[in-house]
This record gives sequence, C-alpha cells and structure tokens, in this order.
Amino acid sequence: MPNFSVHRVKPSLSDLVRLRLFILTGGVLIALFMIGDLELLPAELERSYLGNRLFVQLPIIFALLAFSFHPRFLRFKQPAFLMVTVAVTYANYYLIYRCWQLSGFSFPYEGTLLYAFFGFFVLGMSFRYALALMLLSSMGFVALMLVHPVYDDRTMVNAGFVLASLFIGVIGRYRLDQFLGQLQDANRKLVRLSTTDDLTGLFNRRALMTESEKLFSLLQRSGQTVTVFMMDLDFFKQFNDHYGHQEGDKAIRSQADIMRQVFRRQTDVLGRYGGEEFLVVTSGLSAAECQVKAKEVLLGWQQRALPNAGSPDHGRLSCSIGICHGSAANLSSLNEAIQLADEALYQAKNNGRATFAVAASRVSAAGAPIGTVEHRL
Repeated sequence: MPNFSVHRVKPSLSDLVRLRLFILTGGVLIALFMIGDLELLPAELERSYLGNRLFVQLPIIFALLAFSFHPRFLRFKQPAFLMVTVAVTYANYYLIYRCWQLSGFSFPYEGTLLYAFFGFFVLGMSFRYALALMLLSSMGFVALMLVHPVYDDRTMVNAGFVLASLFIGVIGRYRLDQFLGQLQDANRKLVRLSTTDDLTGLFNRRALMTESEKLFSLLQRSGQTVTVFMMDLDFFKQFNDHYGHQEGDKAIRSQADIMRQVFRRQTDVLGRYGGEEFLVVTSGLSAAECQVKAKEVLLGWQQRALPNAGSPDHGRLSCSIGICHGSAANLSSLNEAIQLADEALYQAKNNGRATFAVAASRVSAAGAPIGTVEHRL
C-alpha cells in the first residue's frame, strides 16, 4: 500500500451546520405539537403540559444544540444523542403519567415513537446507540403501563405496538448502517484503485505527483529541506527479455519492498514513476541521512543477489539512484527538484550503475546548482 498516513474523515462545517439545524428542527416540532395538543387537553392539564414542554423538553433540546458548539461535540455526539432522546422520552412518559393521575386523561403515546425515530434517522444514531435507546424506551413505557393502565383495555395492545415499532426502527437503523458501511468500503476500494499502482502497491504516477506536490508546498512554506530520490533498475530491459515478464514483475515488486523497508515514515511519499523508475519525496533529512538511505536501498539489492545474465556485464540486478537535496524554499517547483534528481540519476548511470549521485538544490548566492557528487558502496 502507499506509504501515507490515513486520516479519519471529519465532518465539514456545512455538515455541522446541517446537524444543528436538525436539532433545532426537533425543538420546533415539539413547539408545533403544543398547538395541537392544547386543543385536545382538558383545561386543568394545560399548566402541567406547558411546564413539561417549555421547562423540561425544550431546554433539553437546546442544551444539545448548545453542546454542538463545543470542540469535543463530534467525539461525544452519539452518547449525547442517546442521553437527550432518552431524557425527552422519559419527560414525555412523566407527562402521560401526570395527565392520567390528575384527570384520568389518556395522553397520546405516539411521541415516544417520534422521538425515537428522530434519533434513529434524523440525528443519525449508530446501531448500538439505537439499540440502547430502544431498550430504555421500551422498559420505561412497559413499566409505566404496568403501574398505570393509562389506555384501559388497549394498554397492552398499545405497549406491544410501541415495542414492535421501536424494534422495526432499530432493524432499519441496522440495515442502513450496513448499507453505509458497504458504500464506504466500495469508496475506499475505488480510492485505492485510482491512486495505487497494481503491481507494487505504491502510489501510481498521478497520485504520486499529487501527494508530492502537497508535501513540497508545505515544505516550501515552512522553509524545510526536501529530498527527492529518483531510482531506476539497471539493465532492466535485458533482465525482462532474458527471464520473462513474470520475473520482471517480481523485480519491480522487490524494488517497492526495498523502498518500503528504507522509507518507513508516514510522511514519506513513495511511488512508481513509470516502468522500472521510482520516486521518493521526503522531508527533514540531513545530507548524511540522504546518503544513508540511498546506501540502504543499494544494500537491499545486494542482499537479494538476483542474477542478470542478460546485462552486458552478466552481473546481478541492481538500481541506480539520483538525489536532489536542499531547502524547498530555494526551488521554484517540485518539477525542478525532480529534474535535478533525474540529472543525478543520469550521472550515476554514467558512473557505472549500482550507485547513487547527489545534486544539491540551488543554494548558492548566485543561484547556480552545485554539481553532482557520485557515491558507491
């Protein structure tokens, strides 16, 4: 796989705004239901009803809305949704109890379902929290019905309807989570296919340049050093012609494996530049560390000791490396760094292959590049 850090996808500002609007919508719906409920309620229950809605349920909703502005809201939003929905649901149970106790009035139970489904599908509670909400809401409703048969001979029927509806809601939430999980997996596979070289598992050319540009821009702004390693397998065409494409593919994969062993930082950008040519863009290395990395790559090929009978010298398969190292601020672009590394690679090839050459970036006062320096194990 490409050597880059994996980040969790964070909701955008628009997602947070949308979520706050949903929470506010919940408060508005409760307020709107008050208009219809007051038409049904006996006059002696209006005070208790308004007290419950205005001073218990709505404040709970607006407390959640206020919490949505807290920096840690996203981390705790799921338990917050559960606690708020349970709190509003039990406040509604208390309202049902008070209406029955004070006036023998059977207050509608449908709010229990509305609160739950709002939590399941509007707030987007995950399956495990939806399951917890179903259990807590069901236990509260059944307990209330056992203590006070609010709905007379239809009490148990209504209790069964509530339980069944909550269960169906949870199953729906489970199915939705399952579908979203499959969709996310498919998206991850598409991203991987669009950014990864099939043979090596490294970045492909396009993704390599995209990620390298991002790193280079960051280093240029911060004035840090950038290092570009251009690597090319020596006499690879002869190797491929002599041993066949399958062995050639194995050699390409070996180069990728060696690179992953040497360049292990999450910020290192590794990719297949084309054919048997590879590129690494990294940061924060000293000149000495660059040479150590290059020597480790060459040593990796020495340890593999793959014969290359098709090469002019009938030696072993190896690679040559060109290095551009210097301050990113002194380079006009990433392409300039790649060009300097490519020139150094050409020098390494001319110096006998299985070696590396270093071309410093433009660091002199006159702006002229320092000449290449060749190294061999």
